[in-house]
Amino acid sequence: MFLYERKNNNKEWKLFDSFPVIVGRSGLAKDVNATIPFNDTVVAKHEGDGKSPSGIFKLGKIFSYHAIKKLKMPFVQVDTNFYCVDDINSRYYNQLVLADTAAKDFNSFEHMKLSSNGYEYGVWVLYNSNPAIAGNGSCIFLHVWSDENTPTSGCTAMAKENMLKLIHWLDSGKNPVLLQMVGE
Repeated sequence: MFLYERKNNNKEWKLFDSFPVIVGRSGLAKDVNATIPFNDTVVAKHEGDGKSPSGIFKLGKIFSYHAIKKLKMPFVQVDTNFYCVDDINSRYYNQLVLADTAAKDFNSFEHMKLSSNGYEYGVWVLYNSNPAIAGNGSCIFLHVWSDENTPTSGCTAMAKENMLKLIHWLDSGKNPVLLQMVGE
């Protein structure tokens, strides 16, 4: 991952930092709604394909098991009551819900507080979110990796120390985006 920033639209992009990341176990697939061109042979992202989305995506809320102060992005502290719904038949598809208050119309979801440290710190990638199209893929995050050799199910993961650097660097006032590209 390469973190670039610039002071304003008239300034050059400058590299702030870089570090290794790992993506989905099946690589990358294009976002069918991407504003960047892809070769027609590049497969499209869909639910359960084990691929991370390729395109340009706004970044949403930072989430963590811990309370975090002094962030420049919206934040939610998650616990065992938070789910991300990946059931394509649910009205909550690709949404974060509170299990005890959501009208349960879903059979499939991700726990946002895992027994591992995977979601200890994360950022919601606003892929397939406005609106969410059932089946195009859901619950895509930047999060802490298991290790540098274990791929994700479709997210982008990194070492905990780099995740902490990232969440403290991100600033909603600067309109942060994630650009991920699939090779052709």
